[in-house]
Amino acid sequence: MKVRKTIKQSFNPNTEIHSMMETFKDMVNHCIRIGLENNASTLKNSLDAFIQPVKGIQHTVILQTYCNITGNRRLAQMKMSIKRGIKTKSPFITKPYLVSCYGFKINYMLLSIPTGNRQVILVKLNDHTISKLAEDGIKPKSFTITPESLCISVEKDVEEIKPESVIGIDRNLRNITISTQSGTVMYKTNKLLSIKENTSHVISSFKRFDVRVKRHFQQRLGNRRSRRIQQYLHKISKDIVQRAVNTKSILILEDLKGIRKLYRKGNGQGKKYRRKLNSWSFYELQRQITYKAEWEGIPVGFVDPKRTSQLCPICGKRLQEDRLQLRKLLCINCKRTMDRDVIASMNIAYKGWSRFCHPRGLSEEAVNGNLENFRPVISCKLMEAS
Repeated sequence: MKVRKTIKQSFNPNTEIHSMMETFKDMVNHCIRIGLENNASTLKNSLDAFIQPVKGIQHTVILQTYCNITGNRRLAQMKMSIKRGIKTKSPFITKPYLVSCYGFKINYMLLSIPTGNRQVILVKLNDHTISKLAEDGIKPKSFTITPESLCISVEKDVEEIKPESVIGIDRNLRNITISTQSGTVMYKTNKLLSIKENTSHVISSFKRFDVRVKRHFQQRLGNRRSRRIQQYLHKISKDIVQRAVNTKSILILEDLKGIRKLYRKGNGQGKKYRRKLNSWSFYELQRQITYKAEWEGIPVGFVDPKRTSQLCPICGKRLQEDRLQLRKLLCINCKRTMDRDVIASMNIAYKGWSRFCHPRGLSEEAVNGNLENFRPVISCKLMEAS
């Protein structure tokens, strides 16, 4: 199968590239405007209408073609939102950028962008981008230039492995727990909560009444918070995928849906509690694990999270809460006390094994102790991303 990912580097465009970005933005807005006037639904039906040139703008056929594609995608997104019942405005590009998948070439450390009349613009790539592009089987497919960055989309052919084991991943607010046949590993994520709380405290302490300065200050701190969280989760997801590569395991996650609806205003929860749960980066970890696993040929599966923290992974009986230790669950039948997050990760692994790996297993058999081939060791190892 073919998999894709993006290589990103910092970039400060010169005057010529910035002019091309402004031109591209105007052309995309022009294509969107023509598409709205002709009620265009697909690129095939609206190509004749899109061919109308922008007044005062010189452009190549390649650039015009990709402007058509970009504008049509914006229209498709707007119509999909309307179909779902979401109120939306007419799409309009405000920030300059440049996207293309035609005609460009990469010559070792230079990105060559054609501008017409056999003229090209050369962009220097950094060492990280060069090393990634030098890997075997990598094919550049497109590039995107913004005022701050250069992104190159690459593609390669990957053969999906046949899983021999399974890794269950339980995502929580303060930790991420994985369960394998060799044991259980718990990654502490308390630092993410402190990052979010400290950022919120600093933003709330800003007392200037200038709205523009306040908005810029909040945006700068918000971007810094997002970068720190992404970097922290990157280390955890990288370690999880590497474990799956070493053991040839399939990764199993909970299919979490409707989380934001549970913590809305008026649901009887505190303001701080709602803010903490609504800032939980559960999908960001899922996104990173999914694309990194696909790049390595590791399959990823999703199971129903129902009752994963209520049933014993050994005998399948219902668990009881330990009054002395709030995070512990007690099984009367097995006479065992285990952490609820460890239990959830084991049940997720059982469900994934029965659904995706076991030839005769059913999803409900995972919590009844009927699978003999998959028995993870009940041991927990604490880890922190450094």
